[in-house]
Amino acid sequence: MKLQYKITIFMTLMLIAVIGGVGLLTFRQVENTIENQMGNNAMDLAVTIASMDVIKETLATTKDYRVIQDKIESFRHDTRFQYIIVIDMDGIKYSYPIEYDLGKKYISGGEERVLKTGESYVSADKNVLISAIRAFVPVYYEGKQVGAVLVGLLNNTVYEEIRPYMFNFRMTLIIGMLVGIICAAILSFNIKKTIFGLEPKEIALLLGQRDNILHSLKNGIMAVDEKGNIILLNKNAKDILGFKDSDVGKNISNFNLPYISQVIEVLESEESVYNEEVKLSPKRILLCSHTIMKNHRNEIIGVVSSFQDLSEVKRMAEELTGIRKLTNELRAQSHEFSNKLHTISGLIQLEEYDKAIKYICDLTEQRHEILGTLTYKIKDVHIAGILLSKYNKAAEAKIEMIIDSSSNLTALPETINVDEVCSILGNLIDNAIDELVKVKNGKLYIKINSDINQLRMTVKDNGPGISDEIKHKIFNKGYTTKSGYRGFGLNIVKKIIEGADGVIELKSDNGTCWEVTIPMKRGI
Repeated sequence: MKLQYKITIFMTLMLIAVIGGVGLLTFRQVENTIENQMGNNAMDLAVTIASMDVIKETLATTKDYRVIQDKIESFRHDTRFQYIIVIDMDGIKYSYPIEYDLGKKYISGGEERVLKTGESYVSADKNVLISAIRAFVPVYYEGKQVGAVLVGLLNNTVYEEIRPYMFNFRMTLIIGMLVGIICAAILSFNIKKTIFGLEPKEIALLLGQRDNILHSLKNGIMAVDEKGNIILLNKNAKDILGFKDSDVGKNISNFNLPYISQVIEVLESEESVYNEEVKLSPKRILLCSHTIMKNHRNEIIGVVSSFQDLSEVKRMAEELTGIRKLTNELRAQSHEFSNKLHTISGLIQLEEYDKAIKYICDLTEQRHEILGTLTYKIKDVHIAGILLSKYNKAAEAKIEMIIDSSSNLTALPETINVDEVCSILGNLIDNAIDELVKVKNGKLYIKINSDINQLRMTVKDNGPGISDEIKHKIFNKGYTTKSGYRGFGLNIVKKIIEGADGVIELKSDNGTCWEVTIPMKRGI
């Protein structure tokens, strides 16, 4: 059942219970009050009649029915009471609304107490035929009880008199209940509108989804209210900024971080800031965006801040570049294999089976030789992988790439990581391949050796070489002799090598020869 209907039904039932209960209690109270008032009135009249001399003397002496009957009936019609009965000590009726019953014994009951004990009292006579309030009062003559007076008033008579008032009271209750139900419906509609028509289960589901989404984001997310109190931190925000769950609710001014000061500035200026770099520590720089939050009345209610570790962005960019390179080189390898298969297919179709077998054996031997060198001599799989991919790229370009069998790489210098070594080799080999595609019988020679003192890498080709006029420019950022957005590779290579206290040398002798030397430890 929808929340709106639940609220309406609950409020309606509550109103029915409260208003119905109040109405019932009020009706019972009115009924009791009326019965008490009727009893008091009946008692007053009965006492008045019992004190009349003519009534006392007649019951004590002559016992003349007519005298008492005429006296009582002479004023009974002027009262609200339906019957006034005078009886003697034997219960014989001396006055009665119906004269036929005069002289007969009163048989309706209730008179025993007044006749036996002389007690005055009021009793309610309720049965299936009649409902009345009766007052019993003893009659004394010269100190002796000679009879009793019974005055009765039917309840229906009184209820008929107050019926218009009770009708108004009931209508007031019904109208109040209807107004309450309408108000309950309006209230439930407004509540539903305030929560955008969502059910409690949907709200709980959305909150759960929101938390899952926020905590699964790789970006750090922090939100503060207009006073600067932290209202939200996702998992990455806690990890990067060093916050804890208990910090939620605290004011950001309590934390001494450059990042926090920028959030405070955005709150004070009330202007959003995007793609700002903040140095959190020497090894960590954040790329931040701070967006002002506003409510439906366009009032500022806080700031939501997202940030990303630039080191992570750099890693992702390098990963994307590596994937692009890998795709190109796999495409080149596929093309080269396709060419070899076409050659084998042609030899078989020409029935040159011996030549086909020899061709396959030669290819297998070359493959085993390069894979053997990479597997057993180059211990780092990343470097072996990039050399193999460059070998396939060179083969696709009809360039003979030779990896010296005496190469031996067992360890890397402490001043450089494997990604940087791959970047050096990749850039130097790519530049060599770009030049060798311009000549026939291009050859590319690679040698890598490491010992306890240094790492040495040689990349040599038989291309046209580098002229003396541009040798001093080739390491400049953006300088290139090729078309397109290029000219960064050698600049990156030089920065990596110099950062590792290494040396790169260029020799032009029947081509281009790059020799890179990097010490295993700084200061060697």
